[in-house]
Amino acid sequence: MTEPQPLQHKSSCDCQSFHAAPIENLQSSPMTDPSDSNPARSDGDNTLRGPGNWFSLTCPAELEVRQTESFLEFRALAEDGAGTDPSSPATPPEWTMTLYAAWVDESDPVTDAASFQAETLFPTVIRSSATTPLHPESADRAWAGISRQRHNGPWWRRVFRKAVTYEWRLWIFEHEQIMLVASLQSRGGFTLGPKSVAACERSLRSVEFAKTLAKPPEIFRTEVVQLGRKYFPLLSIKPAGSFGLQIEDSEINLANFYRSYLQQPDNFKQIVLPGLTTVVRLQEWGPDQLMPPLDEISDRVMPMLYPETEADTTLKDFVKMPWVCGLAVMFVLDEDDTYRFVHCKMLQSWQISEVELQELAMNNLNTFARDNPLEVTVIGEDDDARMLVPVSPNAYNSVRLLGPELHGRLRKLLGAELVVGVPNRDFFVAVSLNHPNLVSDVQQRVIQDYQSMHHPLTSRLLVISADGVSEYCDV
Repeated sequence: MTEPQPLQHKSSCDCQSFHAAPIENLQSSPMTDPSDSNPARSDGDNTLRGPGNWFSLTCPAELEVRQTESFLEFRALAEDGAGTDPSSPATPPEWTMTLYAAWVDESDPVTDAASFQAETLFPTVIRSSATTPLHPESADRAWAGISRQRHNGPWWRRVFRKAVTYEWRLWIFEHEQIMLVASLQSRGGFTLGPKSVAACERSLRSVEFAKTLAKPPEIFRTEVVQLGRKYFPLLSIKPAGSFGLQIEDSEINLANFYRSYLQQPDNFKQIVLPGLTTVVRLQEWGPDQLMPPLDEISDRVMPMLYPETEADTTLKDFVKMPWVCGLAVMFVLDEDDTYRFVHCKMLQSWQISEVELQELAMNNLNTFARDNPLEVTVIGEDDDARMLVPVSPNAYNSVRLLGPELHGRLRKLLGAELVVGVPNRDFFVAVSLNHPNLVSDVQQRVIQDYQSMHHPLTSRLLVISADGVSEYCDV
């Protein structure tokens, strides 16, 4: 093979965040406003998944949560109107509870629970004592205490400065190879109120660990290599790049496979093996298949949205054009169950420009959209549509937003200006700007989906108006 051929599977993810019932052709249907189920601001407890989907727990209604790929952070809900003045400095919360989960490696003592001691997390301890575990039947330990806040600067300033203390709680859960550390800490000079402690404890009591624990990325890659060598023993298969795999002359990035695996760790083989098989099949292709004549595949060239940063690194030798919100438009050859990106050398072979390639791809996208009408669910009333989502995930759902015809249909239904979230390739959500509170709620969902779905695109929001597509700025 003369060039690596990055492949992507067209299998669609199961988008669970926005529940909807099927409707044809952008017709509205009254449904419950999804802002009622926002994990951060719900009228009731909401279930959350922790890092790696290793555990789940509930977030009480009186708490808000910020979630990243490595931790969960809880704090009390801000009062209405608090912190809305951008000119005033933000007031730190009176307390914060952080949950951090780690895979315990027996060969690495740093990951052992003993390394998470109160004296390490809360230096200058004044008082510390063990408390009653929240899960007596499990390997659960708990402490409560008070520490002195450290002061920076010359020693002589610290001598004359009044010591500021803060109150804390610490819980450590151990389950199989997972260690979950929860630390609750008040702001300097504050104490932990009983209601705040009770809300945090209620959330921690709800912790349930997954029946099958998904392995961390590096262990996952090692097992992918082992699986490949088992099924294809005559081929050279080895790790490549930061999180990839090299099979003979082809490379495959494992990021999207891993995101799918996190959702279904019991289906490791079913998720990974089809991708490996596709790459192996490429090894048998000849030059005519790798660099086919344009007239043979012209009707299979399609546009595809892709994160610009990844396009500039992992796919730097492939055709791409910048778009908005840190996204790029790339081009693919549609295969039966996969697609492969168009290499820059293909343009030379076809003797066409990037603009001509884009025109060809958009014509094919329009044909696809005409032959496959977008089935959507609209939330709201007939005369006041609030939000729209596709009924079924599809590899070409988000890229439909490149077409001005869809813009007109969305604007007719949701208003002259609307906000669109594209957390991943297979899914988008469109929201009317006539409902700003809903926009804020949906933005949080888009961030969560971007962090968990495979083929992620962006956590930022787009605006569609008469002027086209631009980035949404909440001012």
